[in-house]
Amino acid sequence: MATVMLNEVINDGEKISLMDGSIWQINPGDMPTVCTWIPTAEIEISSNDDSTFDHTLTNKDINVSVNAMKLN
Repeated sequence: MATVMLNEVINDGEKISLMDGSIWQINPGDMPTVCTWIPTAEIEISSNDDSTFDHTLTNKDINVSVNAMKLN
């Protein structure tokens, strides 16, 4: 499990970029949640059992989680 700061929310929550340079595709059902996230929020990254969106990203500032897949 790692924690990285949020850099940017892209395309109304379709993707996010983190300060480590990684880009994450957000599960479409979670996009309305992510579009409210604020840059510099601490994001905790952990793996999950979903076959497509195989990571859980948790905004530690507000304790809300979404599913995502790493693009790079």
